[in-house]
Amino acid sequence: MSKLAIIGGGFMGGALAEGLLDAGWHRDSFVVAEISDDRRERLVQHLKLRTTTSAVEAVSQASTVLFAVKPQGVPETLRAVAPIWRPEQLAISICAGIPIARFEEALGDRVPVVRTMPNTPAAVGMGVTALARGRYATDQHLATALNILSAVGRVVVVDESQMDAVTAVSGTGPAYVFLLAEALIDAAVAEGLDREQAHLLVVQTFLGASHLLRHDAAGPAELRRRVTSPNGTTHAAMTHLLQSGWTDTFREAVSRARKRSEELGR
Repeated sequence: MSKLAIIGGGFMGGALAEGLLDAGWHRDSFVVAEISDDRRERLVQHLKLRTTTSAVEAVSQASTVLFAVKPQGVPETLRAVAPIWRPEQLAISICAGIPIARFEEALGDRVPVVRTMPNTPAAVGMGVTALARGRYATDQHLATALNILSAVGRVVVVDESQMDAVTAVSGTGPAYVFLLAEALIDAAVAEGLDREQAHLLVVQTFLGASHLLRHDAAGPAELRRRVTSPNGTTHAAMTHLLQSGWTDTFREAVSRARKRSEELGR
């Protein structure tokens, strides 16, 4: 019997599988269910993993099942695997917006469920994942989920009531960074740099600033103040952004992402 079944071998499912291999998991200890021929072939060719087209087959072999399907595909997947679900199996979900109760209702009485929200930097082992346990998940179940998700980055335990906010902040978060990088590269080109130079400058700036933010306890507001000399170039830029209402727009974007996560759950 497999230790783990991953249902869905798309970007996040594949990233988790690769992270587990990098963390020392043996290939024979888990199986990935994926209906796409192209994705399944990549998992076999690139990662040498065991795969199947059948979620039912994968679930029947595993003690822990990680659901990595799109939110819209959750009802169909749960209907398919519910008849063969065993009470001792642990369900881990990375499906955005889907509440724990949906899994508990579909899979049977007192099923242990851990809901999680990783993000795309998991593909390079630099993700962050929030975990929330269901009513019937024990400390051991939570430890199992922590062991799996920590293979692709850092983890934090939250209440389920906070998961929609987590989705809007860290789940969606990489897209905020990528959009800002796009805008800054385009601005650099408009100011006379070629695109290759602009890309290098922006990417390394983001990387360096992220490391500084992580390792300096001063926090983002103080770090920003340190680089903002009165009446200097940074001051001119920050003043324009703040006066244009950029921070209010950003907060509203996060709020809309949270509301969409709530809608997906319904």
